Amino acid sequence: MIRDTRQQDKVIQQTRRLPRLWLAMATAIGLVGAATASYNSFDQLLSADQVVSLQNLRTATVIRGDMVQDLRVEGRTMAADSPSMYAIAAGTVTLFVKAGDEIKAGQALLTIDSPELRNQLLQEEATLARLEMEVSRQKIAIKQQQLDNTQQMELAKVELEAAQSEMARARTSIEKQIISKEELEQTEVALKRAELNERHAIASLQLAQERLSFELKSSELNLTRQRHLTQELRRQVEALTLHSPLSGIVGTLNVQQKQHVQRDTQLMSLVNLNELEVEAYIPENLADELGIGLRANVQINNEHYSATLVAISPEVEQGQVRGRIRFSEQPGNLRQNQRVNAQIIIAQKQNVLKVERGAFVETGASRTAYKIEQNSAFRTPISLGVKSVREVEITQGLQPGDTIIISSLAAFGQSQQVILSE
Repeated sequence: MIRDTRQQDKVIQQTRRLPRLWLAMATAIGLVGAATASYNSFDQLLSADQVVSLQNLRTATVIRGDMVQDLRVEGRTMAADSPSMYAIAAGTVTLFVKAGDEIKAGQALLTIDSPELRNQLLQEEATLARLEMEVSRQKIAIKQQQLDNTQQMELAKVELEAAQSEMARARTSIEKQIISKEELEQTEVALKRAELNERHAIASLQLAQERLSFELKSSELNLTRQRHLTQELRRQVEALTLHSPLSGIVGTLNVQQKQHVQRDTQLMSLVNLNELEVEAYIPENLADELGIGLRANVQINNEHYSATLVAISPEVEQGQVRGRIRFSEQPGNLRQNQRVNAQIIIAQKQNVLKVERGAFVETGASRTAYKIEQNSAFRTPISLGVKSVREVEITQGLQPGDTIIISSLAAFGQSQQVILSE
């Protein structure tokens, strides 16, 4: 008979438990801490304008260093010397070369048969010969006229001398009472007449010389004009055969063999491949920052060549402005119309505050950036200086070591604070 279960029972030692008050206090403290942390996060979340994932943003750190303000453009090589030939008169073209032919300076390229111009030259040459004969005949006539005038003057002088001698004899005779007083008066009248004829003969000779000299000069001026006109026509006839002004190649032929052309028709273009330049296409909004004389680097087949910006077109075509870049030394193995990349150096600065360039420059109107602090980005007013393709200068608003968002700020609107989530 089993009276009880004492033989099967085992004594269990009781563990010491914390007082319920302590346990309650620890639980309360944990709840308060959790509540405080939740409140701070919730308060920060409420104060932020929006939440953005950090994975969708690009960030960069503000640093101090040297900076080059440059502009990257595309372009193509073209001949610095590429003249076009034009017809100076209407006529039929006879070509001596073809497109792509190599040519030397002074080589005949084509000739224009212009019967009208050649006939005009023959007419002017005949007019020139006629005027030369007229001037020669006029010179002979002038000599004859001068001889006649000189003869009249000398005859008047002889008559005057005779009258003077007669007057001297008359005075002697009147003293001796050989002649009468009337005969003396007649002799005096004859003397006065001889003196008058002599003076008029001298004056007539001088006026005749002046008149003949003036007429001869006028004829010689007409002859000189005709000579110039004839020389110009000869030059035009000689220019009907066009010679190359350079050594290079024939670019484009704009006419066919034996084609009739009008005056000022473009005939062909020539290309001097010994000196090439780069025609760069510059965006219109960046053209105002450029000036003639800026240094440039041209990249051709992974090699860089020093160059200079020598010209900027005043016209805008399809949102672009054309510029001319000239090499300091001509590169080898360069071809016409070859595509190249060029870097135009606008300015260089040392020890400036800078950051990597991004879409924040345009979307922030160059006046706004979002500086990252802990898990938030705060709207910060800034000022930018020079801008390059890869970097921008920070003049106000940021310090070295600051991290900012450099991607587009369009999604932020006017938010003062943005929460950044992972």
